[in-house]
Amino acid sequence: MAGWRRSRIGLAVLAGAALAGCAKQGATVQGQEIHDLYVLVIILAAPVFVGVEGALLWCVLRYRRRRGSDDRPVPQGAGGPRSLAVFFAIPTVIVAFFFLYGERTLADVQRQEPNPAVELRIDAFQWQWTFYYLNEGFFVSGKTLTKEPVFELPVGAPVHVRLEGRDVVHEFYVPEFLFMRNALPGRPNEFTFTPTRIGTFRGQCAEFCGLHHDQMRFTLKVVSQADYAAWVDQTRKAAQHVDCDPSGPLRLVSKDNSWNTGCLAVTKDLPFTVAVSNLDAGIEHNFAVYDSARRKRTFFQGPRFAGVAERTFQLRPLPKGRYYYQCDVHGPAMSGALIVK
Repeated sequence: MAGWRRSRIGLAVLAGAALAGCAKQGATVQGQEIHDLYVLVIILAAPVFVGVEGALLWCVLRYRRRRGSDDRPVPQGAGGPRSLAVFFAIPTVIVAFFFLYGERTLADVQRQEPNPAVELRIDAFQWQWTFYYLNEGFFVSGKTLTKEPVFELPVGAPVHVRLEGRDVVHEFYVPEFLFMRNALPGRPNEFTFTPTRIGTFRGQCAEFCGLHHDQMRFTLKVVSQADYAAWVDQTRKAAQHVDCDPSGPLRLVSKDNSWNTGCLAVTKDLPFTVAVSNLDAGIEHNFAVYDSARRKRTFFQGPRFAGVAERTFQLRPLPKGRYYYQCDVHGPAMSGALIVK
């Protein structure tokens, strides 16, 4: 009997290990720690499951009523103090054991890297993402409902993220990271992760945030250090090479939270007007001009107005140079270059 019991526990441990091997591996240092915790829970829970189910089956078979038997059921009592003590002691020990490992893993996952290689600010809004590379001086964003953003990070480098929602609650979720975190309006969420595997990972908003929630996706590419440096250089140059020429009255049209153009051009030292047409019913937009995407200096900031509506703004002359315009409600996802020639 004792040999059968030991064999049963051994089989339970092997089954737990086999099931744990099917669990998704984490693609970050923090994700792998979460994966290891899952494995530990499965391995330790397997013998408990087998033991409880075995005891139930044994009681059902051992104390079932036999055919032709006139035996009456034995009156049931509340149980003795010893059985009650065992009943509560075993789950208490198991939960306490899991609590220690869970707390240790939680502390490791929430630990902030003091010297991250990449400082990333992520803004989430209906229904798009913007990724600001604070040290590199540029941002990556897509076009709402038409183009999802694609951004890159170096493998093996700690990344610090400051995550915030612009309008409602969203959620940053990458399945291979085994991690998700809420993007809350007015309450930035900060965390650190270190990618450990080169590859392409799909991410999404995992908190229902409105009509086009299912379209709020992004793609993260984890690349080598050399490829990341080349991508940063290429992205900077692409942002600086946006150009257009003055061509009559300026008109911006917003549709599906996107501008109809990413470049406006005017003549230096002459006042100019910009007609802004908001075709997004019930959604607020505005038009603002800054020195750059960092917005250290404001040259014009129009009021917000809900669609469907149109406003015309008169702007003062600007010196020759490159400026940045955006809708302040939706940020870089609705932005462009204002060229003064």
